[in-house]
Amino acid sequence: MDLSDLQVWIFLAAAVPGLFLPVIIAWWKGRPIIPIALLSLVFWPGAIILAIRLRRKQDL
Repeated sequence: MDLSDLQVWIFLAAAVPGLFLPVIIAWWKGRPIIPIALLSLVFWPGAIILAIRLRRKQDL
């Protein structure tokens, strides 16, 4: 996957806000954001890597 590919940047532009959405919702509701932020940072990179790998398999 080439980083100059427009689809890669569109995918990242859609995925990165999803990283912050649970934190923003927790902050808005007045709940502690640290546990939500840690869970987001732990699980989102793996989900993005998995999505990229699945896309590569479909391209082959």
